[in-house]
Amino acid sequence: MSPKAINFVVVLSLAILSLAILGNSMTKPIGRDEQMYCTGGVLLSRGYVIYRDFSYAAQMPLHPLLYAAVFKITGTSHYLLAGRMVSVLCDVGVLLCIVGIYRRVFGAYRTAGALLGVAGAVLYAFNPVVDYANGYAWNHDVVIFCVMLSVWLFISGDRRWRHDYLRTAGMGVLLTLATCMRITTALVEVLFFVMLAARPAGSLKARVKGVLPFVIGAAAVSVWPVWVIAGAWPAFVLNLFKIPALYGRWLHEIGMTFNKLDLTCTSLARPGYLALLVIAVYLCLMLVLLRRRLRVTDGANLLLCALLPLVFFVIALIPPTMWLQYMAVPVPFLVVAFAYPLLYLWRLPGVKGKLNRHVKAAAVLVAVCVLVAVCGNPVVLTRTIFALVPESWTPVELHRISADIASKANEPKLALTLGPLFALEGGCEIYPELSAGAIIYRIADRLSPEQRAITQTVGPKTLGEMTAKSPPSAVIVRVEQMEALEAPLYEAAVGDDWQRENYENGPVVYFKR
Repeated sequence: MSPKAINFVVVLSLAILSLAILGNSMTKPIGRDEQMYCTGGVLLSRGYVIYRDFSYAAQMPLHPLLYAAVFKITGTSHYLLAGRMVSVLCDVGVLLCIVGIYRRVFGAYRTAGALLGVAGAVLYAFNPVVDYANGYAWNHDVVIFCVMLSVWLFISGDRRWRHDYLRTAGMGVLLTLATCMRITTALVEVLFFVMLAARPAGSLKARVKGVLPFVIGAAAVSVWPVWVIAGAWPAFVLNLFKIPALYGRWLHEIGMTFNKLDLTCTSLARPGYLALLVIAVYLCLMLVLLRRRLRVTDGANLLLCALLPLVFFVIALIPPTMWLQYMAVPVPFLVVAFAYPLLYLWRLPGVKGKLNRHVKAAAVLVAVCVLVAVCGNPVVLTRTIFALVPESWTPVELHRISADIASKANEPKLALTLGPLFALEGGCEIYPELSAGAIIYRIADRLSPEQRAITQTVGPKTLGEMTAKSPPSAVIVRVEQMEALEAPLYEAAVGDDWQRENYENGPVVYFKR
């Protein structure tokens, strides 16, 4: 194929996959966690201080700061739409990184690098766990993108990194951004630091000089998070450790948790994930069986790419409660890890200048696995249609409902709800104590009164004290999957003369007359 034809295939494939990612994101139902993530960004943009003025459970502070910046710069009140667009851009960025890394690894073998990169992008986009997890206004997508960019930077440097300070600093910045959004990413940052420190150096001074830009970049990004955490240390500790432990225990008590081994095996057994494992096993066998014939170069790059999926599998198992979306994070790094073994097979000499039989077998296997992934999750392609119809997007519908609620609510337009975005997008105010939605509310009564005061939270039993001091203008319910959690909201505020309105495929709202 000519270079122009190859570029056309790459661009067309990425365009279709990008539309599919957009359609997937915009048709997802509203997630409970999205309420907390987006509301955190809204409150930060209004001058609230995270942890001190509102709770933000189990997460670091940089993700809501990113959202606050987006909301401020764009001036939008479409908070869910903006949050999901950030995730979509990051997911498309991951596609570009996969293709770019393959082209970088294969170097002069441009055709092979481009086509295998596209195959990797397809394996990523059609993976059923990725399809489930991506596109929400969560912090997963941004974290994955930051780490993937760091991988690209790592493999793009020269062997000794003597004059690669900007690239090294860039990795420190990106990985610390990821860690200050999701704390478990610290394990990945440590891995990168060790790999950088282990690079060949003529002396200890040269080695320190090589990793110093990484440390400087990390320190620069850490300034604001450290300042915020130091200023609200008791609240931060409760949000990051105590509250997750309490709601993990609560989920166990009501039987809503997954067995980690069962969830892992179920995820890996899905066709799109199983295809990746088959490729991984085949390439590992080839590396072992052909180790004497393969010309292995860039050993540090190979090692980093091989370790990253393993580290992310470990990270998925760390939280006390494991969810399906955690198994999506290793996928793009597993795809990228195939690049170097495929390159080594490609460079094996064939008969009369033709491709050798090992790389032919690998190419056929990759093609079959791509077909299995696509056929196993064909709905990914059908969603490209929804990407072209903004009126049908979930965030657009939420904004329409929220605007209608705000137009009918009396002053002070204060809404009592576990779905704060339904109030905020239209212009209503919320109780900061419920900014995390049901996530903290459901276990807040298990905190001591002092701890609830520190974290600015209320639970079902203490809700009435809050509404007695500041009565709401509207109560928005049927936004939470567990309806029993919303009953106290109705009981605490709704009177007999309140007007009820049902929104089709949306919430039920009670307006104070």
